[in-house]
Amino acid sequence: MRGILKLFLLSTITMFLLAQAAEAQETKRDSKPEGTDESASEASSSVDFGFRTFWGDVYGRPDLPYKPDLATAKLNEYSDIRRNFYIRRARINLDNILGSRNYLSYQTQSGFYNNQSHLGSFGQYGRFKLQVRYDEIPHIYTNTARTLYTETQPGVYTIPLIIRQGLQVASSTGTAAQINNSLPSFIATQVVLGEQFVVPRIQRRASGGLFSYNVTPDWNLLFSYGHEQEKGTRPIGAILNSSPSASGSSLPSGVSNLQSPGVGAEQLEPIDYSVNTVRAMSEYGKSKGTIQIGYNGSFFTSHIGSLLFDSPFATADIPVQILSPASSIASVPAHGQMSLYPDNQANYLNFAGAFDAGKHVRVMGSGSNGWLRQNNPFLPYTANTAITGLAPLPAASLDGQKQTLAMNWTAVSKLGKNVQLEAKYRQYDYNNNTRTLDLTPIEGDTIGANANSTGQAAPAVINTMGRSNPGFNRKTLELTGNYFFSKRSSAKIGWESEWFDRSHRDVARSVENTVFAGLDLSPTRDFLIRISGRHQDRKPDEYQDETSSDPVTGAVISCTSTSVVFTAEQRCHRRFDEAARILDRGDVMVQYDLGQFTFGGTFQTIQSNFNRSGGTNSSTPLNFIAGVTRPYFLYGGLNDLSWIYSFDTTSAFSPAVSVFVEYTRENYYKRMISRNRTPPSGTATILTCSGCDSANNDWESTTRDLFDTYAGGLDFFLGKRFWFSPYYSLAAGKGNVRSGALGDPTITTGPNQFVLTGSSIPDNYPETTTRIHEVAAVFKFKLTENLMPKLEYRYQQFDNRDYQTTPMTPYMGCIGAGSVVVGPPCVNVGATLAVKSPSPYYPGFVVGDTGAARYLFLGADQPSYRAHVITATLEYHF
Repeated sequence: MRGILKLFLLSTITMFLLAQAAEAQETKRDSKPEGTDESASEASSSVDFGFRTFWGDVYGRPDLPYKPDLATAKLNEYSDIRRNFYIRRARINLDNILGSRNYLSYQTQSGFYNNQSHLGSFGQYGRFKLQVRYDEIPHIYTNTARTLYTETQPGVYTIPLIIRQGLQVASSTGTAAQINNSLPSFIATQVVLGEQFVVPRIQRRASGGLFSYNVTPDWNLLFSYGHEQEKGTRPIGAILNSSPSASGSSLPSGVSNLQSPGVGAEQLEPIDYSVNTVRAMSEYGKSKGTIQIGYNGSFFTSHIGSLLFDSPFATADIPVQILSPASSIASVPAHGQMSLYPDNQANYLNFAGAFDAGKHVRVMGSGSNGWLRQNNPFLPYTANTAITGLAPLPAASLDGQKQTLAMNWTAVSKLGKNVQLEAKYRQYDYNNNTRTLDLTPIEGDTIGANANSTGQAAPAVINTMGRSNPGFNRKTLELTGNYFFSKRSSAKIGWESEWFDRSHRDVARSVENTVFAGLDLSPTRDFLIRISGRHQDRKPDEYQDETSSDPVTGAVISCTSTSVVFTAEQRCHRRFDEAARILDRGDVMVQYDLGQFTFGGTFQTIQSNFNRSGGTNSSTPLNFIAGVTRPYFLYGGLNDLSWIYSFDTTSAFSPAVSVFVEYTRENYYKRMISRNRTPPSGTATILTCSGCDSANNDWESTTRDLFDTYAGGLDFFLGKRFWFSPYYSLAAGKGNVRSGALGDPTITTGPNQFVLTGSSIPDNYPETTTRIHEVAAVFKFKLTENLMPKLEYRYQQFDNRDYQTTPMTPYMGCIGAGSVVVGPPCVNVGATLAVKSPSPYYPGFVVGDTGAARYLFLGADQPSYRAHVITATLEYHF
C-alpha cells in the first residue's frame, strides 16, 4: 500500500510539472499577433492522459487456502483497471486537410488496455467516408477456480496418470460402505490440495472497416467488413453418467473392489472462434420515395471443434459388468467428449423502401430473406470403446439448412391536422429444412445391462424429428389511431393480433389479441404526464406434449383425459412460451421542469398470468386440498409479475451549486407448481401404485426479488475554473425462493401416498443478497483555456452471497448422511441431508451432497471485494 501511494504521488508530481510546461507553451501561443488564424478543428482535438492506481481486498471466502487477487475480481469483470499510465480518451479532428474538403478524425478510449477502443475516419463531407474500428472487451468469470486438468493440445484436457491411478484405486477398493467412507477424505486431503489455480476468462477483439460513397446526392453505396475473435476459457459442466448422480460407490451388497459408474468433472471450455461479417448496400432516395437493397453475410468458424477430457476415476474403459442374473454394473468410461460450436454461415438479402401513396398516405416496408447453413462433421456416438453394438452414423454430418423471411410494412395516413392512422403488418418465417436422422446416442458415455442382466443393453435408436427441425411462422397485424388534441398533447388507441404457427412443438397454433392505449398530456411547457397500457390474451388451439402419451399404444393423453397410465411428462404441464396467457402492462411517466428545479417519476408493471381455467388447461382446480394455496389449473409457471418505479430530482441552488437525487425500486415475483412423480413398476397404473403420480405430492415454489438503487450527488462550479463533484450510489438486491408441499402428510399408503419426506421435502432456499456501494469525488481545475488537470477518487464495495456459487468449492462431496458415513475431515450430518447442518456461509444449511462424492468442480465464485481507485489525468485541448 505504501509503495503504491509513493508511485502515485511521484506520477502526480510529474504530471503537474508537465502541466506547468504546457502552460508556458500556451502563454507563448497566446502572445501571437492579432489576426493569426487557428481553425476550429484544432480546438476540438484533445487528449486526456495520466496515471491510475488501485488497492483493496477480496473477502467473504474464509475457506479458501489463498486470497483471490483484486485485479481478477468482479472489479475487472468487464474492465481492465491497472496501476499504470492511462489514456482515458483522445480525440483528433482535422478539417480541410491541405486546403481540400477532406477531413480526418481519430478517437480512442482506454488506449493500450484490454478494454480499448479505437475509431478512425477519413472522408469528404457529402461525398465519401472511410472508417476503421478496433475494440477489445475482456470478461473474467471467476478468480476462485482450481482444476486438476491441463490442456495438452487445443480442446484436449488431461490429468496426470499418477493422480488418476490414485483416484481409481480409492474409488474401487473395498465395499460400497468402505469406499463411501474413505473416498471423500482421500479427495479432500490428497487431491484437492494439489490442484492448480486458474482464472477462466475470454478476450473479445473486433476489427472492421466501412466505406460509404455518394455517387450522386440521391444515391449512396456502402460496404463494410468486420472480424471478431474470442479466445480464452470459461466453466462448463460435464457428466459421465446417464443421470447427475455421482455417489462414492453404488456397488451391490456383498460386492467389492469394482468401479462404479457416475462421474462429474467441471471443465474449462476452450473458446477460440472467429466471426466474419460482410455487408453491401445501395440506397436511392427522393422526396417522394426511397429504395434500399443490400446483402449481409455472417461466417462463424470455431478453431476448436470438440472437448475431450480424462475421467478422473478410470484409466481405461470398462464394459458392463454382470454380477448375477439380477445384478450388474454399468459401463465406466475413461474419457468424455462433447462437441463445441459448429462452423456455420448465414446469408441475407435485404430490401427496404418508402413512397407516398397519394397526398395523405405514406407507405414504408422492408424485407429480409435468409439462408443459414451448418455442416460440421459428427463426433462418434461415444468416446467409450467398451460399448458394443453401435450402428454406424447414418451420415457424416448434419447438413443443416434453414431459411428465414422477415417482412415489415407500415402505412401512415393523416386525416386533417389532428388525426393520424397507422396500419402495420409484420411476418417472420423460420423454415427448418434440416433432414431427420436415426441416431444412437449414448448419454454420458455409459450404458447399462439388458433387462435380464445377461449382457450389455442394446443401444436405443431415436429419430431427430422435432429436435433437429423445429420451425415456426408468425404474422402480426396492428391498427393504431392517434389524436392530437393540443400542441403538446395526444391520445392513442390500437388493436393488434398475432397468429403463431409452430412445427414439432406442443402447440401447433395460437392466436394472441391485444388492445392498447396511451395518453400524452402536457398542459404547459413545464409539465408532462404520459400514460400507456396494453392487454394481451394468448389462446392456443390445442396443447399436446408428445411425451404426454400412452407408452404402449402411443395414444395422446390430454390434461382432461381419464386415462390411468403413467406418462413421461405430466399431462397438465405447460411451457410458458406456448401456454394460454393473459398479459397486462401499464406505464406512467411524469416530468416537471421549473428551470432551477426538475422532478421526474416513472412506474411500470408487467403481469403475466398463465393460471387460466379451461381451454387447454384443466377446467377444475388441480389442488388436492382446497384452501392450502390458491387454485391452480396447470403445472409449471403460473404467474410472472413485476413492479418498477423510480424518482429523480435535480436542483440548481445557484449557477455554482446543484444537487441530484435518484431512487429506483424493482420488485419481481414468480409462482410455479410442480409434482413429485416416480414411474411405477410392472403393470401398475397411477391408481394402483403408491403415490407415483398424485396431486397429494404437488408442491409450490415462489420467487421474489427486490432491487433498490439509490444515487445522489453535488456539483460545485466556482470561479469559472474549479469543479468538484462528489456522489454516492447504492444498488442493493435480495432474493428469496420459498417452497412447500401442498398435500396431506397423514396419507401413508395407496395411490395418494404422501412421499415428500426426508430429502424430498420441498425446502426454502437461503436468501441471496447483492450490494454495490460506490463513493466518488471528481476534482477538475481549469489551468488555462486548453489545460485541465483532473483528480478522481472512487471507492467501490461489492457484497455478494448466493447459495448457487458462494458455497462452491472444488469438492462438494465431503459430507455423509444416513448409511453413507464419511471419515474426517468430512462431516456426517445425520439421518438424511434434510437434517440441518451449520456452515460458514449459510447457518442451518447443508453445503455438500453425498451424490457429489465423485464430482470435481472448479469452485467458481465471484467473492465480495473493496476497492479504492485513484485516477489523475491531464486533459489537453489543441
